Amino acid sequence: MSETAHDLRAPLTTIRESVRIVRDGDLGDVTPGQVICLDSAIDQCHCMEQMINDMVQVERLRTGTPRVQRQWVTVQTVRKSIDETLRPWVMPREIDVLWDGGDDPNVRVFADPAMLRRLIVNLVTNALRVTPQSGQILIRLQKIDSLFLQWSVVDAGRGLSQRELATIADRQVSFSGGEGLGLSICRQLAALHFSKLRIQSRLGSGTEVSFQTAAAGPRSVGELWSRWRVGQLSTERETQPVRSKRIPSNLAGDSERNVRLDSPCCRVELDHEAVRPRSEREFAAGGVSVGAMVNREAADQFDKFLQGQCYLFDLIYRIDTRRWVWVIDADQEAIQERIESIASAAVATSSQLRIDWSDPQMIPVDPRRSVNRLTDLLVRETLFAAATDHAMDANAVRLGTKPIQPSSVAAERLDEELIRLISEMKSQAGDFRQQAKSLAYT
Repeated sequence: MSETAHDLRAPLTTIRESVRIVRDGDLGDVTPGQVICLDSAIDQCHCMEQMINDMVQVERLRTGTPRVQRQWVTVQTVRKSIDETLRPWVMPREIDVLWDGGDDPNVRVFADPAMLRRLIVNLVTNALRVTPQSGQILIRLQKIDSLFLQWSVVDAGRGLSQRELATIADRQVSFSGGEGLGLSICRQLAALHFSKLRIQSRLGSGTEVSFQTAAAGPRSVGELWSRWRVGQLSTERETQPVRSKRIPSNLAGDSERNVRLDSPCCRVELDHEAVRPRSEREFAAGGVSVGAMVNREAADQFDKFLQGQCYLFDLIYRIDTRRWVWVIDADQEAIQERIESIASAAVATSSQLRIDWSDPQMIPVDPRRSVNRLTDLLVRETLFAAATDHAMDANAVRLGTKPIQPSSVAAERLDEELIRLISEMKSQAGDFRQQAKSLAYT
């Protein structure tokens, strides 16, 4: 699949650029109607390019080498990129993509911005297939337990039955019944954010597809990753229907009979289709840092390198400019070899880096111990970095803080302390004089 995708890139690029030359009038005048037609052809080339990228990404995800770049990013930034990407899709059909949430510039999530955008765009394009002309699609954001942000894409299409959801889960077909890559890559991209893809639908009413991201600092990252990792212990993939509520009828003489007024609401949770964890029952965790004299640019490059070395079940969390917490899918026998492999590759890219790895601790994959120990490590390292971070230059400060500026606070506090001491010494000198007089009289 990956080789086929690469083979398609060159002819597709030739087609798109040839159409662009004609549209721009380089080969002669074109009418407004022809421009519209050629713009549509270019848009379809972009869609084809996205499909090719999806093919490559699916292959990487299935082999467990996602090349992810997670970071803290504002929801507002993600929303803006999603709106820009969706515009060519929704404008021709006059479909409104509405947002419920995402306005607060202070709300951040731990995600790969490009992959998160692709996930939402893929879900919306699936919803477009069942949305009529001039219809609406809702993207809803909800805080869960003050730690996670749930992203939901809701359409008002015909909905899906329990049997159709089971077919989607078992045969991995798309929402429209085809064999497309859309649903397959969506469940993979959700896994990269430590979440399953949840589909909830009611026949005749519509469908909601949702997933979660960490949204409240290192604790939320540790808890969401741990829950997801523990979930990999179960290999079952089955549809979980939700029992419909039975509502008492208000018809006269029939108050004792229960009547179901609508079709049942069904749901299914889809996990990734990639490889299984290399170490089923435990994982290794620890810290890594680079030398204090490494500038911000070099530290950023090292961060990209570290994340590029991650497999599907690995995690790299950046604490500050020069410190990271790592989680590696390896048992006690394989962890040292994995660390040495990453360290050797890092030195090969930049021999000037001084890298310090902490001793690994082995954490069992367990619903309670995994969450407690990983969140404790992430929070403790974050607090330690905040307490001991001494910047060496103007740009080497803790992530999210302002550059160091001169301050008069210390001098003002010293002056206040000197004034207090002088006043106290004067008071004590007066007491001594009074005592001396009393002794002289006696």
